[in-house]
Amino acid sequence: MKPTSTAQVLTWGFLGLVLSGGFHFTWESLGRVLPGVPWPAVLGMLLLAGALVVIGWPVKKWNEGDRTKDIDHVQAARIAMLAKAAALAGSLLTGWYLGWVLYLLLSVPGLRVTLALGGLVAVAAAAALMAAGLVVEQWCRLPPEGGPGKGTGAKGTGDSPRRGGPDPEPA
Repeated sequence: MKPTSTAQVLTWGFLGLVLSGGFHFTWESLGRVLPGVPWPAVLGMLLLAGALVVIGWPVKKWNEGDRTKDIDHVQAARIAMLAKAAALAGSLLTGWYLGWVLYLLLSVPGLRVTLALGGLVAVAAAAALMAAGLVVEQWCRLPPEGGPGKGTGAKGTGDSPRRGGPDPEPA
């Protein structure tokens, strides 16, 4: 799995921004009332960001060389995939809520400021989800060959077929 790139984050964010602006313009043009601040979604994004940091922390410590607790490498890979998904979803949602806020502020200047301020909370929560995803994804990367994880297997036995086994004896 390749790490999430800046271009991916910006693309998903821009896509969310454009889709949101178009949706809210169309929705209101049809005479429908715009939705309010999605407080359950804000809370959910913040809880997901916090949970992602909590489950990614042991992988970070293991990658830094703290081998007191073994980690399951399949579980670490799943955490990395969840982190990537959270980063991209957070980027899309940041763009979506930012598009909603911009639409509120630009469509009728000055009249929807209170609703737009609540929308900024949703933007911040989505950005926190994106940031947590990017950080935890970085934590889940394998250390370089010469780094703290060199030559240690999952059980700390000193031989890992993935890394080429233990260091050879000097001649």
